[in-house]
Amino acid sequence: MLRALAILCVLVACAPKQAACPVMPVVAQGPAFLWKIHKGSGPTLWLYGTVHDIAIAGVPPSALAALDGAPRFVSELGDVEPDGDKLRELSRYKSGLGIDQQLPPADWYDLRDTLTGTIKEDALRRVRPWYALILLNKKVSPNKPTAMDGDLAKRARSKKLPVEALETWEQQMTALDQVVGVKDLSEAIHAREAMHCEVDRLATAYRTGDLELMSALLITPRTSEVLLWQRNRAWQPALERYLTSGGAFVAVGLGHLLGENGLPAMLARAGYEVERAESGEQPPHR
Repeated sequence: MLRALAILCVLVACAPKQAACPVMPVVAQGPAFLWKIHKGSGPTLWLYGTVHDIAIAGVPPSALAALDGAPRFVSELGDVEPDGDKLRELSRYKSGLGIDQQLPPADWYDLRDTLTGTIKEDALRRVRPWYALILLNKKVSPNKPTAMDGDLAKRARSKKLPVEALETWEQQMTALDQVVGVKDLSEAIHAREAMHCEVDRLATAYRTGDLELMSALLITPRTSEVLLWQRNRAWQPALERYLTSGGAFVAVGLGHLLGENGLPAMLARAGYEVERAESGEQPPHR
């Protein structure tokens, strides 16, 4: 649920102010967002870029084959559910102004009325903007597909692969809290009817395998340092350990893999061989 917020913030910023969704064209499957990392004849680390709100049906066969042949599956949070008490603590203001006092009055009443039956009004007043944004997204899109990263973890479990995490829920929620503010929530309230349209547009762009297009959609200067690049630097030591201990299939949000601060570029600078796999190929297993 929380893993979708970075993409959701981008969608809110781009969402057109219209009710009807344009018809998305059918596009051919382009190269997979899958990178092969290794050094010489050493173990292989597969890096795969996911989009949260697209289910496993959007994963190309080459990526599934790489996962099935890997010794372990790794993602941002693995398949560990958040601690309920910690989630309540991190998602609420303990003191100070609540969101009812931070939002413009019209936006607060709109949010309150939209979430009637989802959360009590007094509790809603104290939630942080990122959590209110999650509640709003679930209310507007109740029939969203299962998350790609979660589906991949389930597939890994079905193959008897160990499932590991690169960070904790607390670390991820803390990062989100730093960048998702009242302004983002206000924009989401106004653009909420277009959110599902933008998810369809993102899914179409994802299928093309176009790095430049996906970078334009997912890399936001205001949030990238905290949501992407800082976390990439924190993950790099763990990825390098996998490169010396048998390899792994690592699935993280696609934004983490793009550009000069993306994980493939970082590992190339660290001396590893990095190549992007093609969607039609069946990757060799190590």
